[in-house]
Amino acid sequence: MPFEIPPRLLERLRARRLEQRQLRATRSAAGAPREQAGGNFIDSIRHVFSGASSVDQAAGRYVAAMSSWQDEVEDEYDAFLLDPGMGPMTYLTSDGRVLEDLRGWDGDEIVEVGGLHAHSALIVGARKTGIVELLELIPPPPPGSSVCSTCNGKRVAEPAPGFRMEFPCNECDARGWIDAG
Repeated sequence: MPFEIPPRLLERLRARRLEQRQLRATRSAAGAPREQAGGNFIDSIRHVFSGASSVDQAAGRYVAAMSSWQDEVEDEYDAFLLDPGMGPMTYLTSDGRVLEDLRGWDGDEIVEVGGLHAHSALIVGARKTGIVELLELIPPPPPGSSVCSTCNGKRVAEPAPGFRMEFPCNECDARGWIDAG
């Protein structure tokens, strides 16, 4: 089920997307050699280990591909990048869907996600973009629900005590609450 994006948040997301595009254009105009877009992350690693590409060449082609995929997804779906990822790139569309672009990771496709994956994308997106209003899209607890005992309502938790890093909570689908029934 898509999230309902308030107009003010949509305005902030559009402004950030424009700012990020201008920044990418400025960087490419600043004289960085333009790499030809190529391959997903897995293929890039294979090329490096096989000796077919240097690390710099593979990284340059991969970054160029990421920029190309980002522009494509943003334009086709009216989407906003939440996380460039160490995995799939994740986006929120203007109509409230969360998309994962798997092409950059393993060469797969663009898929719509829900539940834990969608909530996680909003949590990580809020951290990475600084747009904390993204967290307000996660459904509030309904009457009769209880606070998640794993994350104590924070939506994030350490995978093991003492890990010193928090990730979206699997127990409550990163909502911070558990259904009563």
